[in-house]
Amino acid sequence: MTILHDASGARTTIASPSALLHWNATIEQILAHAAAAPASLAATLDADPAFALGHAAKGLMLLTLARRELIADAAGELAIARRLATETSVTPRERCYIGALAFWLARRPDLAAVRLDEAMALDNRDVLAAKLVHAIRFMIGDLTGLLASARAHVAAHGTASLHGGYLLGCLAFATEENGDLVQAERLGRQALELSPHDAWGRHSVAHVMEMTGRAREGARWLADGRESWSHCNNLAFHLSWHEALFHLELGQYGAALDLYDHDVRVRKTDDYRDIANAASLLQRLEFAGVEVGHRWHELGDLAADRIEDRMLVFADLHYALALAGAGRDAEAGSLGLGLQHDSRPGHDARMAREVGASVTDAIRAFRGRRYGEAARLLMGVQTTLVQIGGSHAQRDIFEQMLIESAIRDGDVALAERLLAQRLTSRDGHNQFAADRLAAMARSARRPSGRVAAALVALAPSAALH
Repeated sequence: MTILHDASGARTTIASPSALLHWNATIEQILAHAAAAPASLAATLDADPAFALGHAAKGLMLLTLARRELIADAAGELAIARRLATETSVTPRERCYIGALAFWLARRPDLAAVRLDEAMALDNRDVLAAKLVHAIRFMIGDLTGLLASARAHVAAHGTASLHGGYLLGCLAFATEENGDLVQAERLGRQALELSPHDAWGRHSVAHVMEMTGRAREGARWLADGRESWSHCNNLAFHLSWHEALFHLELGQYGAALDLYDHDVRVRKTDDYRDIANAASLLQRLEFAGVEVGHRWHELGDLAADRIEDRMLVFADLHYALALAGAGRDAEAGSLGLGLQHDSRPGHDARMAREVGASVTDAIRAFRGRRYGEAARLLMGVQTTLVQIGGSHAQRDIFEQMLIESAIRDGDVALAERLLAQRLTSRDGHNQFAADRLAAMARSARRPSGRVAAALVALAPSAALH
């Protein structure tokens, strides 16, 4: 083994320049969310089967997929990496990746992120560690850590290198999720100037536009920038989901449904991120009074096969949405029981018990028209929901369900308070909130305001545009 420097300058224990060439491609593609990344990593390990860092990185990438059947494969990669680390003199930075994989397999992704932060501290040119930290902290809902890590990584690495723009894209997203929308947009645009293929930077700016009610601008931002994310893996489906949300906000329901059919679900995968996109979009469309037809059924079929996965509460809750939407209440109930009785150690199991079970019960209650029960359950987890991971935009489906539940139950005071908070957090620009407040104001002038408020919620909001 020899020590060579990767494209960002990090010292790497790898067999040959040809293997390093594939590894450099892998790093760039992971940063860019490119579909080609797994093939490039495979080519790296073909060129250098004894590349310990490559095996550890592969194990970490497998765990980001949150699929139970991949645990054994990730554990196999850990065993290989550990053996190789004893046979060759790998760097302390590379040992951090091996330690991170071991921690995540032990159900401590938080400590895995700490180990990868250490890798970056040992060699501030290690942009791959920074990207993996970002992914892990995002998955576990650690918004404070997400921002602190991203700031530290940008400060240590700088932005002048080949990959500096990608780190700015991570910082832009962390900044947005922590509420500084002006700074987040500036950073996201700067990230794209430095790294034009930084789909995550474009995604970060889209989040800012969603949170500031700039739906028309957001739809253009994504549509006009499609070439900059045409290389992407399933992040492309997620960006199409964001585009559909902008059209939904504009009342352009046909365009949103068209994006669902031809972009969001163009491939009928069972990746939890793709199911999350689809299920939450269908639920939003139904809130808007749009008939979505058969579309729930293929999601329900896929979700039914994932009830026992228990890898990530964020995924489980979207499986519950899919099952409930498809009318498979018994299976949604089984999923909820699994969450309630998850006795394993670690952050995700705790979130399953404290948050996941209640939200699953709320989803089932909503589908069963037990709106007061749904509102009570969702209110009970309102402050802790962030810890299931995902973004504000993704978790917003549960806020919308809470608001819809309050309206349909006739709890006008709660609904008005939640809608006012929603408008305040979005600088007064949110059509979902504005439509419902206007409808409730009109209904309050009618006899039997409690009943009228519930009827307003059941009517298609398309009629309000």
